[in-house]
Amino acid sequence: MQEYAKYKNGCVKEATLNETLVENVRLSMFDSSEFQLVWTSPAPRIGIVALSPAATTLATLYTFMSKVRSDIDRELTRSDRSFSNFGCHLCLYVRGQSGTTVTRRQDQIFAENGKLNMNPDIVGYIQMDESQYVQWLPNNLRAEWLAAFKRADHFVRT
Repeated sequence: MQEYAKYKNGCVKEATLNETLVENVRLSMFDSSEFQLVWTSPAPRIGIVALSPAATTLATLYTFMSKVRSDIDRELTRSDRSFSNFGCHLCLYVRGQSGTTVTRRQDQIFAENGKLNMNPDIVGYIQMDESQYVQWLPNNLRAEWLAAFKRADHFVRT
């Protein structure tokens, strides 16, 4: 845990509040008719919101996540070659019961106005490398995210 704290502090220290090459790649360009992507805080995750969770299947979520990961990789690399090694993994929520619909959880997300809100319809997320997340995060959200991330006990165990 001490090693991770050192790594986290390094990410915070190196983070830039200046414009980056990838921040113009808008998260909304990867949305679909069934899913919306959102910035979460304080974890460096892109939340996946199901627009109709009662009718959304795990198979549909998995298909979306696989496609969106590839699309994001392509667009970020096009904007900044350092993203050619886009560090992320995909996580979908499941529960211990039969059925094929998605499982929803609540998470803290940034609203369009930059304020933090709770969203109860997060069905999965894209876990990103902290330094890449802060580069891609819109400039107007960085200072608030960095402050929250600095205070959080975030450690990826998946």
